[in-house]
Amino acid sequence: MKKININGLMISISFFLASFFIVVFVNQLSMNKENNRNYDMFNGPDSRKISITCAEPFLLSPWDYGEDFVIYNMVREVNTHYDSDWVRVVYGKGDFPTPSMKNGQFFTEEQMLSSEPLCVIGTNVSKRSGEIIDGEEYYTYEGVRYRVIGHMGTNVATDLDVMVMLNWGGYFENKTVCSGNYIIDSDNKSVIESAVEKVKSDVESSSGTEFKPLVFRSTIRSFDSSSRTIYPIALIILILSIVVISIFYIKSISYQIAVKKLVGFSMPMLFLELALKFVKYALSGLALALVSMFLLTFNETYASSEIGYFTVITPWTVVYAAVVTVVLAVVLSVVPVIAIYKIDTSEKIK
Repeated sequence: MKKININGLMISISFFLASFFIVVFVNQLSMNKENNRNYDMFNGPDSRKISITCAEPFLLSPWDYGEDFVIYNMVREVNTHYDSDWVRVVYGKGDFPTPSMKNGQFFTEEQMLSSEPLCVIGTNVSKRSGEIIDGEEYYTYEGVRYRVIGHMGTNVATDLDVMVMLNWGGYFENKTVCSGNYIIDSDNKSVIESAVEKVKSDVESSSGTEFKPLVFRSTIRSFDSSSRTIYPIALIILILSIVVISIFYIKSISYQIAVKKLVGFSMPMLFLELALKFVKYALSGLALALVSMFLLTFNETYASSEIGYFTVITPWTVVYAAVVTVVLAVVLSVVPVIAIYKIDTSEKIK
């Protein structure tokens, strides 16, 4: 019976734990890439953010602002939990791109400005907050029922799945002011600038209304502030533990390495052999982690947790996670190789 190398097993376990972080990381990249940047938090670099403050009744007139752009009122700007609905009041113009739809449709230009409260909601919002009345689905916001005309997203962990879009006309129908923060976005920078100038002109023509440009930072979906601090630290600790364990691993096989050096194995050959062993341990840890994540999705507590929500397993997730894991394993195998140089061949054989 083949003897189990304890240090090798520990490396696999460390990679098993690190894989949870790796999968979350690759999901943030791959899933956000599938989202339409124009309506989620992955906005274009030229997007403009503005603040409007009204001292008297005043409403914007977005139909005069140009073609192929979107302006949306950020009703809830801060989303610190994956299950908090991201609510936006949206107006689109021309053939500007629409979000990825699961079913139903996105607003037409007429529906955007219609006084009837309409909405397009994410698939996860629908499961959690949708209400069926007489065969129609509704979403209630600030006491107003919005009729659902479509579902956006992919049924997994994307921004669009936890987002709600309200039509401009339906939201502002009973409003007397339009104070708040807005983002104007387009695929064309000049279109953005033109729309911003028209909004500014519209605002400044009304007494008691203030237009103020704000700093805009393009972002992708991320964790809350505490998680953004804790998770990188935990990942660094895991990586350091792998390095430490790998040094002990080298010591445990130092005799075999000394013999190989004696019979003519070059350092590149030893490095390749060691790197392949690390890749083997790393992939075994990743495989165990992926299976565990899949099984844990059947546990409601895990599935509804922050890390559970972001560890959705898709074919591309597996591919990307495997690539990142292999690269990490090869990089981490460099430290043990340095330890190999310090092995005294004759002393170890004695």
